[in-house]
Amino acid sequence: MAGDRIWDELPEDCWELVLNRLDNHRHFETVSLVCKKLLSISNRIRCRFVVSNPTIMVYGSISRFLGRFHQLKRIDLVGFIGDLDRVVREIGESELAIEVLNISYQRGIPVEGFRELGMKKKGFSLRVLICSRVWVLRDSDLGVIADCFPNLERLDISYPENDLGSPQERRLDSRVSPRIVSDNGVEVLASKLRSLRRINISGNQFISDRSLVNLSKGCEFLAEIAALDCSFLSQSGLFSAIRNCRNLASLSMNASWNTHSASSNPSIAVDSSLFRGRALRDLDLWQMVVSDELLLSIKEANLPLKKLGLRYCQGFTFNGIQSLLIVYQQSLNHLDLEGLAFLSNQSMIALSQYLHELSFISLNFCYNLSSSMFFALMENCPFLKEIQMESTSIGRDGCITNNIKKNTSVEILGLGRNKYLSDTTLVKIGFVCPKLKCLNLSSCSEITKEGIDEIGKCCSEMVELKLNGCYGLSGLGIGFPFRKLKVFDAAWLRISDEGLAVIGGKCIGLLRLNLEGCSGMTEQGVKVVVEKCKSLRELNLNRCCGIKNDILAWLVFARSSLRKIVPPNHSSVSEPQRNLFLRHGCIVS
Repeated sequence: MAGDRIWDELPEDCWELVLNRLDNHRHFETVSLVCKKLLSISNRIRCRFVVSNPTIMVYGSISRFLGRFHQLKRIDLVGFIGDLDRVVREIGESELAIEVLNISYQRGIPVEGFRELGMKKKGFSLRVLICSRVWVLRDSDLGVIADCFPNLERLDISYPENDLGSPQERRLDSRVSPRIVSDNGVEVLASKLRSLRRINISGNQFISDRSLVNLSKGCEFLAEIAALDCSFLSQSGLFSAIRNCRNLASLSMNASWNTHSASSNPSIAVDSSLFRGRALRDLDLWQMVVSDELLLSIKEANLPLKKLGLRYCQGFTFNGIQSLLIVYQQSLNHLDLEGLAFLSNQSMIALSQYLHELSFISLNFCYNLSSSMFFALMENCPFLKEIQMESTSIGRDGCITNNIKKNTSVEILGLGRNKYLSDTTLVKIGFVCPKLKCLNLSSCSEITKEGIDEIGKCCSEMVELKLNGCYGLSGLGIGFPFRKLKVFDAAWLRISDEGLAVIGGKCIGLLRLNLEGCSGMTEQGVKVVVEKCKSLRELNLNRCCGIKNDILAWLVFARSSLRKIVPPNHSSVSEPQRNLFLRHGCIVS
């Protein structure tokens, strides 16, 4: 029949396969509006739920959603403002067996909610708990976590804010345990979380090597440790973790420069058998004294090494790193050499011969590296997908030969803060990397509109472009060549209303637009781009002197897809206004 739709007869199993191909759970929102059948299917297959402030404001609780999405395995409460204990209790009262819970950026741990989860045995299903950047995190909180969730396999307690409160609050709080995480708290975790496989304790300033020893001895299945920015960790702790954890596959850490600098600790004895028989796959060291002897022991251990990071490390030579890369040239696919001052074009070109299998490399803040080295990487590393070369000297060596081989694997390129990067070099980069999808040129002062237009013609698949602080740009938008952009950061540029209209007309699929500090545009230009970009979710108008907060209500009601707006003036948005916008699904902050 003419009125029949052929897709109505498509089996639900097929629809599940189609919907599972969506790269973001947010796309279910649009799909569920098509018909009841797709609403039912999207409800059934959704496994992740992000609890936002508008959700609570409109519905009062999350219970109806917990009953609607029967397959939920992950709940995110990142930055949620409200009664966290209440929300966690609602999760415990549901029929769901949640496996992943993220409460990052909260004021503290919901102790009562966690205890209720543990009492109802719902905590036994939890495998992953993420508590990163919590305002206050104490040893006692770690005890609650260990008691309530005994089957945890991954725990992230990184970078607590350690908000100690006012002097008055500290005096009142003097009888309870300090508002910090110490070795004592980590020892409790190590003794009770026997199934733990991954832990991130980065940014906890009061833990020492003792914590690494306890974790490595108490958690026999431990395969990943991240311990960056912990001031009292040393290379002894590093060696203890490697020695005691036979299953250790990933280790990230740094040691204090003050206590373990090259001058005060010129040579640290390295057991040649330290790495032998280990499963170490990822090794990321930062600001540490790494000797050639240590690199030699890694070289001789025959590890399944795929990722190596030596950011801002000292103490080793070119010969040391070269001998290591020669051995692991067939397995290594991720290399981070950020901040290695001794690297030159000549030395890096020599090393690139052993980086054939590499898919990621970071050379940020390697000030001696320039264009010749970049194009050598393009030729010697055919599988590179991402290159980070911020704050280098790319472009300083002028014109490069035209006989440059294309590299169709490169998709992500970070070239921010390169003061020598010119239009000429940029165009050649675009020619060599025609499949670029993400490009960061922020604070590249020599780049002009002509260079941007030319690279847009070369790289038609671009979905993310960052031009923040490129003060040499003017007339942006006119002839804009990018049609597939999803993210456009153009902070602190001069953009006219006409330019915004062109950008909106070309980039109709835009999801995020950053216009912070932009001049030359009016409210009319902003309205035009918002009208044309029907999928826009985030808009930043902070410090746009030509725009007033009067536009906010129009934006929220005219574009229902908007989920976050940064207003021109934060202070003049009242709390009742924010709440009104929240009820319509948009955070204004």
